[in-house]
Amino acid sequence: MPIVTRHPRLERILDQRCFLLFLALLTLLVATPFLADTVNGRRLVGVLNFIVLATAVTAVERSRISFAFAILLGLPTLSFQILALQSGLQEHLALSWGFGAAFYAFTIAHLLHYVLRRDNMTADKLYGAVASYIMIAILWAFLYGVLQYFYPGAYSYHGTTKFLDMSELIFYSFTVLTTAGFGDITPMLIQSRFLTILEAVTGVMYVAILIARLTGVYPVVGKEP
Repeated sequence: MPIVTRHPRLERILDQRCFLLFLALLTLLVATPFLADTVNGRRLVGVLNFIVLATAVTAVERSRISFAFAILLGLPTLSFQILALQSGLQEHLALSWGFGAAFYAFTIAHLLHYVLRRDNMTADKLYGAVASYIMIAILWAFLYGVLQYFYPGAYSYHGTTKFLDMSELIFYSFTVLTTAGFGDITPMLIQSRFLTILEAVTGVMYVAILIARLTGVYPVVGKEP
């Protein structure tokens, strides 16, 4: 009878799927501004994107159907990203961003179903909530990228219209989601302005819903007389 050696610490780490996804997303955000200026750096960003997609697929693996659907959305995202790095064509970028938006939306829906489920709140669920928030920002960055492909001049950088790259789109998305609004990147068309409004509303609603959920998990056990 074969003896299987188990490593409890490794098993606990692998069970924390949302924690691994959070780490992958955080690494991507920290590394992107330092790697996006060179060809080899962009390739490394592509590797980080692959890691994010892999950990996201693992995080949503609740059934064979959801796993297969995540794979079907993740593979075109990576494929067109590789083609964009090789060709430099905006068409490939737009296709990669479009599939990436669909993949992130699918992953966020599954993560929120897991995080907001009415049972015990765990540390992994909290990491899932933070990972969902980061993914919402990146999802909107993909949507902004697709929008500017179909509507040239949708955004301006310091008053000059520009086709924004992904690092700039992510920066803009986080300033909108958090309602920081630094103003260096500005939506110029009605389509980009209303997409910006939708993201700002999403950011406020997400925080409100998450706080309400945490309040429901930890109810008041007694009242003062």
